[in-house]
Amino acid sequence: MSGFPGERLELLGAQLGVWHGQLLRPADPVYTEGEYLEIHGDLDLDLFGIALRRTVDEIEPYHLRFCGADKSPQQYVDRRAGWQLQVIDVSTAADPRAAAESWMWADMRRPVDLRDGLLFTHALFRAGPGWFFWYQSGHHILGDGMGVAVVVHRQAENYTSLLAGGFPENGAPGPLSVLLDSERSYRTSAQFGEDREFWRNALSAFAGLRGMSGAPVGMAQHLRMRNTENINPTEAAEFRLAARRLSTNISGLMIAAAAIYLNRFSRAEDIVLGLPVIGRTGSLERKIPGMTTNILPVRLTVRQEMSAAELSRQVSKAVRAGLRHQRYRFEDMARDLRLTAGASLFGLLINVISFDYRVEFGGCPAFAYNLSTGPVDDVKISVWDRSCDGSIQIAFDVNPDVYTAVSGSEMSRCFRRILDWMAVAGPEDHIRRADILAPAER
Repeated sequence: MSGFPGERLELLGAQLGVWHGQLLRPADPVYTEGEYLEIHGDLDLDLFGIALRRTVDEIEPYHLRFCGADKSPQQYVDRRAGWQLQVIDVSTAADPRAAAESWMWADMRRPVDLRDGLLFTHALFRAGPGWFFWYQSGHHILGDGMGVAVVVHRQAENYTSLLAGGFPENGAPGPLSVLLDSERSYRTSAQFGEDREFWRNALSAFAGLRGMSGAPVGMAQHLRMRNTENINPTEAAEFRLAARRLSTNISGLMIAAAAIYLNRFSRAEDIVLGLPVIGRTGSLERKIPGMTTNILPVRLTVRQEMSAAELSRQVSKAVRAGLRHQRYRFEDMARDLRLTAGASLFGLLINVISFDYRVEFGGCPAFAYNLSTGPVDDVKISVWDRSCDGSIQIAFDVNPDVYTAVSGSEMSRCFRRILDWMAVAGPEDHIRRADILAPAER
């Protein structure tokens, strides 16, 4: 793609889903994703800005423009000027972090224009001596969570190298054409047909689900409502020990907890969780920013007499099988099943994120804080497994058009109680013993 500036090309399947979703609400910012890195140390702001200009120039999705009819959009690369790093001093504010986050949220609430608007923002906040926040946001059509990780690591490489005397000679991410070529090849391959058959069998006799509230599922018209819980390294170590006891990992433990949670709320034994995946398999593709995220429906049978170990084994088997067929789009699955409006492939989303954010900018350590991962149809649980310090962060997002702040907070507490039970459960303990209510609530 980078070899042919201005050439009109089709959108990736994941981009197309975002395009159509945004067209339903042209000015709504729900597809804007954002996060910031807290950086400590002697950061050189001028060099950071020079490095970031290099990084942005290297990341092709930042230069995408969109055109064409609503039903058949196209994209092309246009490296025209129009963005700048905003450097903002909040060091004199009573609460520098709150002041910075207020600015970030105002930016994320800006209406979007897919055809001619600037679809990303970078800002650097000076919060105090040796204390900075690097904020980046972007429309989901440009990239996904893995792409953000690529940008962060490339900026760290560029800044650190520049500090030492010059930019790195190689390591720039490849062009988006690699992802486009890979998707074209996949959709005409025998694997595509095998994947379709796998999901038809996995979802046989499945008529779709409504939201946990019982209401039809529909994308939120406002930015998500979130409850966040930070689990310190000591507590997180207990969860990791519990995962090993159940012969799984943190991801498997969290998915099993979400399965119990959905079973309790829906009272159904046949449940389906949505599991976001990167939707790409090659090592080269993983290093290229772009939007390829897919959602796998993980279908499970959850019964009260089932043991914690039995559920854990079922989760592991279902996830492993699904990952082997992760490139078949969930939009295609919905069409194959002929789901009606308001029905969904899954009861809730559970996303366990283990991207390594152990980065330094010339010796200045950084720690990431997520603001938004995009739209929420009903309920989404995001888990950040922090390898940098051993902590875990859980964000419980709900659709504000369906749930109140109080109900969202209560639902978040219920999920944590299930996790607390799993932290002490033995492999043969029946999941009926997992309690979602506190004694006072009971």
